[in-house]
Amino acid sequence: MLVCRGLTARTSAGATLLHDVSLELGQGRCLALVGPSGSGKTTLGLAVLALTHPGLGLTGSVRLNGTDLLALSPRELRAARAGTVAHLPQDPASVLDPARRVGAVLRELAALHHSRDASPAGPVRRRRRVAAAEDVRRALRSAGLPEDGPLTRRHPHRLSGGQQQRMALATALVTRPRLLVLDEPTSGLDEHTTALLTRSLRDLMSDGTALLLITHDARLAGELADETVALQDGRVFRRETTGRPPVPAEGEREHSGPCVPPPAPERASDGVRAHRLTVIGDDPSRPRLSPVDLVFPPGSHTVVTGLSGAGKTTLARALAGLTPATAGRVEHRGTVLAAVAERRDRAALRAVQYVHQDTRASFDEYRSVIDQLTWTARLLRGLTSAEARQEAESLARRLGLAPDSLGRRPTALSGGQLQRAALIRALTAHPALLICDEVTSALDPPVARATVDLLAAESERTGVAVLFVTHDRPLFDSVAHAWLQVTDGRVEVRGARR
Repeated sequence: MLVCRGLTARTSAGATLLHDVSLELGQGRCLALVGPSGSGKTTLGLAVLALTHPGLGLTGSVRLNGTDLLALSPRELRAARAGTVAHLPQDPASVLDPARRVGAVLRELAALHHSRDASPAGPVRRRRRVAAAEDVRRALRSAGLPEDGPLTRRHPHRLSGGQQQRMALATALVTRPRLLVLDEPTSGLDEHTTALLTRSLRDLMSDGTALLLITHDARLAGELADETVALQDGRVFRRETTGRPPVPAEGEREHSGPCVPPPAPERASDGVRAHRLTVIGDDPSRPRLSPVDLVFPPGSHTVVTGLSGAGKTTLARALAGLTPATAGRVEHRGTVLAAVAERRDRAALRAVQYVHQDTRASFDEYRSVIDQLTWTARLLRGLTSAEARQEAESLARRLGLAPDSLGRRPTALSGGQLQRAALIRALTAHPALLICDEVTSALDPPVARATVDLLAAESERTGVAVLFVTHDRPLFDSVAHAWLQVTDGRVEVRGARR
């Protein structure tokens, strides 16, 4: 179905992002692309659909059902892809219209898909409407979402990160594509939802859909892939057909399970506190966040887990003032912080820093990354541009991010690179509480482990308290002092180290 030969991608500045890549993918098969962040996986996933960023040129051939996509005009290319291919990007917000309810978008996509099929006769039109409605229900089921209920009547910003991810998947599935390119589809999903998604993808393959899977999730690749291709620096360095994803030998290591965490820090009075913090949504009988009291002592590490949509991100955003609390308050050293971030002064903004789950949306795509990193330190700490740049580049090296990559715009960085850049931006503020919402979801295992270790070291060095929101609890067990479980907006302490 898909055959690539000698695919090469070069920027207008002469940098080569993909080097002579060849691959084949047949109907009902799955090919997994693995490799470290920035290795070229996302670029390749776009290139096989003849999609590129401005200033990026492709050479070689990409044949879809025998047609070379790189030889087509833009109009011919749209016709060749329509109803045949779908792409789920790493950033779900990029495919969800912020001004429209998600259910309306799904219904429109299904109707457009069926409008290509038949004449406008009355009975045929009715059959098309029925078929489109069934496709919407099927897509929601396959994405692990309820077919009815309030979820489809919401706008994207009213969904949790995991719900956004699944709704974006539903928009890709609703047109019944024969080739589906999935970029980190399990990012931000809990274990139960990941299992549902895996079963749905297997069903798609049984129906003949081909999957190009870009992932850091070794278990997902092992369960679905017929062939695994590992990339490094834009080159294919290994292929396997065993279903077990290869990874670069250098720095190769997986998390080995829970370790004994360090002792919990003292000085709780100096930390950030939440007192009866509450968020009420549309239904007062079911608060998005039930009243909760929390303390984050300096140097502490708190891990928050729970199913997608349980309220983890609501808690994190309420602490940061990004989701206004209906009741309760957040304090730092006895000072009450405004419920809305826009009303917080510089000291309060510096006290609580939030690293978004959707990191790409938190950057201005038209400014270089380094400009945005240094602006935070200059505004909140009064550093000079040179001082802020030196600190940002030092953190970048420790996170395994080449300092020269910071001079690019956000669109030129991979999801994993941008996630680390967002961490750098928050750390340069020297906060009292650093909130990390799924900060390792786009990172390969060695980089994820190194990132957690760095955050623990920064916490010990500077005294910053860290709140980790995650679905990957084992990764954080080695550094956690306390564990919180969120269920339907209720926060419970599930463990603590004394």
